[in-house]
Amino acid sequence: MNPRKKLPLTRRAFMAKSACSAMGLTGMVNTLAHMKLMQGALANSSESLGDYKALVVLFLFGAKDANNFLMPGLLHPGRSNYDAHRGVLALPTGGNNPTHPIVASNLATARSAPVGAEFFELHPALPDVKTLFDDGDLSIAANVGTLVVPTKASTYDTVALPPQLFSHSDQQNQWQSSLPDKPFQSGWCGRIADILHPRNTDSEISMSVSLSGINDIQAGLTQVSPQYSVTKSGAISLNGYGTQYSSALGNSQDKHSYKSNTSAKRLKAFQDIMDYTHAHLFEEGYTNVVRQARENEGYVSASLEEAGAWLHPTAVDSRGSAWPYIPATFLIQHGIDPATVNSSSNNALNILPNLARQLLKIAQLMAGRRCLGNRRQLFFCSYGGHDTHGDQGGYSTGNGYVAGDLDDNMTVLNDALKAFNDCMHELENHETGQDDAFSYNDFILASHSDFNRTLTPNGTIPGPAGSDHAWGTHVFTMGGDVKGGNVYGYYPDLDPAGNWSTPGSSRGRWIPTCSVEQFSAPLARWMGVGDPEIATIFPNLDRFTSPFGSTYNPANYNSMLSNPHMDYLNGI
Repeated sequence: MNPRKKLPLTRRAFMAKSACSAMGLTGMVNTLAHMKLMQGALANSSESLGDYKALVVLFLFGAKDANNFLMPGLLHPGRSNYDAHRGVLALPTGGNNPTHPIVASNLATARSAPVGAEFFELHPALPDVKTLFDDGDLSIAANVGTLVVPTKASTYDTVALPPQLFSHSDQQNQWQSSLPDKPFQSGWCGRIADILHPRNTDSEISMSVSLSGINDIQAGLTQVSPQYSVTKSGAISLNGYGTQYSSALGNSQDKHSYKSNTSAKRLKAFQDIMDYTHAHLFEEGYTNVVRQARENEGYVSASLEEAGAWLHPTAVDSRGSAWPYIPATFLIQHGIDPATVNSSSNNALNILPNLARQLLKIAQLMAGRRCLGNRRQLFFCSYGGHDTHGDQGGYSTGNGYVAGDLDDNMTVLNDALKAFNDCMHELENHETGQDDAFSYNDFILASHSDFNRTLTPNGTIPGPAGSDHAWGTHVFTMGGDVKGGNVYGYYPDLDPAGNWSTPGSSRGRWIPTCSVEQFSAPLARWMGVGDPEIATIFPNLDRFTSPFGSTYNPANYNSMLSNPHMDYLNGI
């Protein structure tokens, strides 16, 4: 166990910690009070948010193998180590299942970049992600991970490390909280919502919407903008009254449009009870939750109806009816002909993968955003299955390529990202000339994952072999203000026994050169959070070099830690 060094505490850090990292009952009470005072100050001193921005966080649970998501190209200085140590997991650049070459524009022009540093390859199942990268819609940030303080191989045994470093649940929690050295209280997106809610003055539902259930990243310190879960089918409705209350209501948007049947009478009786004012605090609190949920249903349903009115110009269903644009785009991207599907069927979209259905619903809520009233939206989605200790897929001489779970996961990711991005571009075109029109610059999608996987495999047979838990990983961002076609951060040298790897291991566990805070803080600023509040949302950020305007200097570990190279967004 590494010693827990006492960290220097500046005045700025002390104030941030008192807001976000206090421990114990008294600390929690003070934290809530501090945040509420901050919100009041913001409400009195800040103007309402005028523009629209949406941040989508995609969490790849189980720790995707980033070493085969982004690989060195043939001319990259790390390619020899990749070929020497990746074993049966190494993916060749040619053959029947080739990887996809990309060139990082920023590294191609960087004077300090090693020869060939700009040449990379993407996994064979990511052809559309290559196009997104080449078109400037997507960028990659290399070697990001949870850190307590800047860490390198020479200080690994003497500095404080994230607790339970290679544990799935702990690292998932720490990525979402950005505070690895503190007991969990809130997530960094939840703290953004705490700060921005007073300026989100026209909000009808919470700005924090989850398509993947209750999560840590959207947990705030207050309840001013609690996370709101929406299913892949829409708002969560009361059971027993048909889809969108079709058995009881003539119009799902009008909760008083009762039909003349038993279901309608039962729903009316329930709603009458919920409309009562109760003297008991718990009873009234419960009914307020139900009332708010019913109101949210109406807003979400109206939003989805607005998005559904935007029809695809060519896609029709099996009955000859036009498909709404967004579902049709996802179907077509996934190789499904809309003409073979009944668009009015409640289960019509169940044939899509889970991630695709989540991003589809997020795209619809963005298209129908006017019904929700939010000038800022924080969405969370996820998909798992990335814990590829076995059956990962790989290659060996004589056996050729053996497809595995990583291929399936990358295919799901590729198709979902492409369809979502297509919808964002077309939404901009669709709203051109409208008041408060959507712009492609209005959204960013950012990925997270538990950690990377070891460079070296845990077996010698392609198919059964896999990889194990590691540390620094490669994440990506997509959207209009992303400086696409570039690779940020620092790509490891891929030497399992070198200075990039944790001491005492020859598996290739990369020590992150960029912390979660340094990757996430630019996203918070892009959302409209001011610099004083950045320190509150990310109270550990001042332990690291600022990511804003950071440069590229790969001379040695000290120069990399002093220049995080995370300037991946425009206009912040």
